[in-house]
Amino acid sequence: MHPRRITAAAVSFVMLVAFVVTGTSATAAGTFTLAPTADTFVQADRPSVNNGNDIRWSTDGRRGAWRNALLRFNVQVPAGERIKSAKLRAYSESSASSTEFVDIYTTSGSWTETGVTWNNAPARATWLGKAGGFGAGRWVEWDVTAGMGTGSGDRNFKLESNAKKWFGFKSDEYSNPALRPKLVVTTEADPAVPPPPPPSGDGTTAAATFNWGTPAAGDEFNYTGAPDATKWNVYNSPGHAGNGIRSPQQVSVDGSKMVIKGTADGTTAGMGAKFANQKYGRWEVRAAGSGDNEYHMVSILWPDSENWPCDGEIDYAETTGDWNIINFFHHYSCENKQTIASRNLDVSQLHNYAVDWSATGIVGYVDGVEWFRDTDPAHQPPGPMHQTLQLDWFPDATTNGPGEMRVDWVRVYAAA
Repeated sequence: MHPRRITAAAVSFVMLVAFVVTGTSATAAGTFTLAPTADTFVQADRPSVNNGNDIRWSTDGRRGAWRNALLRFNVQVPAGERIKSAKLRAYSESSASSTEFVDIYTTSGSWTETGVTWNNAPARATWLGKAGGFGAGRWVEWDVTAGMGTGSGDRNFKLESNAKKWFGFKSDEYSNPALRPKLVVTTEADPAVPPPPPPSGDGTTAAATFNWGTPAAGDEFNYTGAPDATKWNVYNSPGHAGNGIRSPQQVSVDGSKMVIKGTADGTTAGMGAKFANQKYGRWEVRAAGSGDNEYHMVSILWPDSENWPCDGEIDYAETTGDWNIINFFHHYSCENKQTIASRNLDVSQLHNYAVDWSATGIVGYVDGVEWFRDTDPAHQPPGPMHQTLQLDWFPDATTNGPGEMRVDWVRVYAAA
């Protein structure tokens, strides 16, 4: 049984946040809410000190207490798409009057969460806009669209304030994930690029798009009955977080797909692969889900060690109460930190979800299009992992109903 994830950053101060910006195909452009992958701050009265674990970041224009913020985003724009808008949102710990502002600029240069200091922080460049007149305990938003450019690559931004006042904001280290900084990116079809032809059969896969070769392991679910016992460990246990029951009777194979059925009272199923227990590799599943939004469809790489959260968890396709949004949750560290990406998608229809895990990082794909990337070495899982498929029950105050998860196949490919 897998317990699974608990779902669904002074004469100047500089805060750096790296986000993974992801996209979709030209026919499925939408809005994505993205979480930071790294953050820290530096300040001029402590010019050689790195503060990568601070729970807040801030700006301050007072002499002797000057503080600024630097942010970096890694932007991956899929073919056939362009960025329509991008907005940085941060949760304020202090208020600003209608004449007090925090300005945002583009900047350049590189930094690391554990290495940046006031002495080596990059400088500002082009002014993009400002935000003011906000209250404490409120979200503050900066429009950074003009600084996003058109192609893929890093984007760097800097926050400064001339106000003689400290303005603090929750950082990615803050204990409540809901109050951490967010980047909201909206994409649209690029009219200069013709849309791809509609897929047929299995649809567009990452394996075919990137020439991953022949699967080394997996299950095509081309038989009937219970899942192949030589390939799968089917759970017989309490449900995720103790909600409901995972019963082998709720999962079956009908000759073309594996189906997990969840009842209104939370009787559902999940199973872990006995194949491809490995460090590094490529996994791809073709799956769909539907029903009561109290059910969450999840495709996971889980640590063989069962040492969670310290040894990580890669949820490379997960719903969290909305069958029109798919999420990628990469868990790392004993503090259960997360790198997150989300995108609009009709999950009730079959899509191909893939993850490429290598020594250089973790990359996620939907229907052959990259939508997630985390290349921070500190976020790497330390040991081998294996595939799991789960339909998890998250009861709430609404009326309970049934749910379903359908999987056409699971394919595993050798690492690059």
